[in-house]
Amino acid sequence: MTLEQVVSIPTQASEKPAILYIDDEEDNLVVFKSAFRRHYNVHTAKSGEEGLEILKSLDASLVITDQRMPKMTGVQFLKNLPEDKDMIRMILTGYSDMESIVEAINTGQVYRYIVKPWEKEELKITLDNAIEAFQLRRTNKHLIHELQEANEVLEQKVEERTEQVNRQKEEIEKLLLNILPVEVANELKEKGAATPRFYESATVLFTDFVGFTSIAEGLSPNELVSELNNCFLAFDSIIEKNNLEKIKTIGDAYMCAGGLPVSNETHAVDAILAAIEIQDHMERLNEERKAQGLVPWTLRIGIHTGPLVAGVVGRKKFAYDIWGDTVNLASRIESSGEGGKINISETTFEAVKEWFSCLYRGKVPAKNKGEVDMYFVQSRINRRG
Repeated sequence: MTLEQVVSIPTQASEKPAILYIDDEEDNLVVFKSAFRRHYNVHTAKSGEEGLEILKSLDASLVITDQRMPKMTGVQFLKNLPEDKDMIRMILTGYSDMESIVEAINTGQVYRYIVKPWEKEELKITLDNAIEAFQLRRTNKHLIHELQEANEVLEQKVEERTEQVNRQKEEIEKLLLNILPVEVANELKEKGAATPRFYESATVLFTDFVGFTSIAEGLSPNELVSELNNCFLAFDSIIEKNNLEKIKTIGDAYMCAGGLPVSNETHAVDAILAAIEIQDHMERLNEERKAQGLVPWTLRIGIHTGPLVAGVVGRKKFAYDIWGDTVNLASRIESSGEGGKINISETTFEAVKEWFSCLYRGKVPAKNKGEVDMYFVQSRINRRG
């Protein structure tokens, strides 16, 4: 398939993406539609039954549903969606217990589980990411169809093509291992699905570049992508060495976790060792940048330890992701830190205090989390004997 053919695959990019929002409270529907109607073609329904009726004639990119509703819950609504409906599915609810999250992921094929109250800017970012995922899903659907046709042709070729096909299969397996943990990828290949797991204790690490917007303004798109890619490749190597699992990058932010997919007791220490190496790498990089007369890149790192759920989302485009309040608080720990420092939570501190010297910062305000005890990691503690 040529580049022109791929670009010509139909998407909804030329018009406002259609979103269906279901909630049994009229006020919630009005507020949501008022907040996002400029950006999306917003449809609303007061019940799961009404939503199913609307979807008979609506080609929606995204469906968002409340969880606790009369007659039909949000998860039950998602389970009742026809198989041919490939829209992205999200739950927006006031309840955030782990059992509901696991049920939603297992039975509702949920892309995101968002807890009310929501903030417009943060929710819009999530909606944009979901719609982009939908457009990629649609594109992949067409590409897979083309690939299936190509495979039918390949099956008719003679033996000299067999080696080429086998090499392609090997590359696909390598790609799967690049985007999923080995254990998860193996389960996916053996069973056709990967079961979400609850981890009683895991450690989440976030990084973010300080003043990235102003940095980006001084670089061309190619330069910006190249700089970020070089940093993230270095981070990949560091976290792999320290037994952490990369989750994803979000713009200039980098997210990884320890203690999964295989549980261990060293994940908090592993995360801080990785964070120290990442900051050391950035110091060396900035020395080189200063010598070249370039602006240094300052990095914040935040780490939090707690329970979470991990699993694979998506059917055609797999992604290993994590959910729960631990992830949200880890993000807040990062944003409440300082450039060039490693900011950790109380629970992480308790897990690593015998290994690292830390400076107590006191109770620090964290967005939507109130005041949180935080610490700066200062140095390793020399242990003898």
